[in-house]
Amino acid sequence: MALTTPRLSPDTYRRICAIALGLLAAIVVTGAAVRLTGSGLGCSDWPTCEQDRFVPEAEFHGWVEFGNRLVTGLVSGAVVLAVLGSLARTPRRTDLVAWSWGLVAGVAAQVLLGGIVVLSHLNPWLVLGHFALSMVLIWNAVVLHHRAGDHARQVIHTTATVRRLTGILTGLTLAVLATGTLVTGSGPHAGSRDEPVARLPLVVREAARVHSTVVVTLLLVIVVLVVAVRRNAPHLRGPVQWLVGLVVAQAALGWTQYFTGVPAVLVGLHVAGATALWGSVVMVRLRATDRVQSDVDGSA
Repeated sequence: MALTTPRLSPDTYRRICAIALGLLAAIVVTGAAVRLTGSGLGCSDWPTCEQDRFVPEAEFHGWVEFGNRLVTGLVSGAVVLAVLGSLARTPRRTDLVAWSWGLVAGVAAQVLLGGIVVLSHLNPWLVLGHFALSMVLIWNAVVLHHRAGDHARQVIHTTATVRRLTGILTGLTLAVLATGTLVTGSGPHAGSRDEPVARLPLVVREAARVHSTVVVTLLLVIVVLVVAVRRNAPHLRGPVQWLVGLVVAQAALGWTQYFTGVPAVLVGLHVAGATALWGSVVMVRLRATDRVQSDVDGSA
């Protein structure tokens, strides 16, 4: 009896992409939890926890670090499903296959870089690189999820002004993320409580001022975008309103944690908010520059 290749509907495949995106966002937060609890060297070796053990002993920091590695396994599984789903989707689309393989490459790079971070005893520049690569993966996953919904979305073209504003918004958000990582990399949460860990050679107060200046600029651009969307792009009102809420919440969290001694809980929430903010900005940019891919590309 001939074996039949399983087929997925476009809606089912988009749900798989949503799961992959959610897990990729979750691992950013669990990775931050490792650093904020001082568990960055809870497992001092890689890929094993210790040279003679795969799992840690009954110790809090070891299990926090090991738990993050387990979440990496879930992410890897979801990414593999995204690739297999893109091949089984009916009809198959080459752009979805390519973007799903981008997730595989990104996760593989993250695993490798994560191992180097541990073996380098949490070199702060490598830790920042680990976060930056996570943001690249979030971008890839948002694009994949967005494109996977092409079959159910009607394109509404936006004005050139709105498109330019979303481009500026994207660039400023990248600047916010970059300056924010510099504040974190020079701040008190080094990632390990048991061993001394190098920090970036920056004055936290000065790095925070630069970061806050970029955030204020981002807020001003969003205000202009809100006005432009109300006049010319009503289909973007919902996503932009959500974006406004995220930016205001992030600004409030940032100021609160700065004036309360940078408590770990607030830093963790700030990282989660930064991840959500970046994903939302990417989505707004995609919606503003929408181009629906044909669901038939000859590769099915």
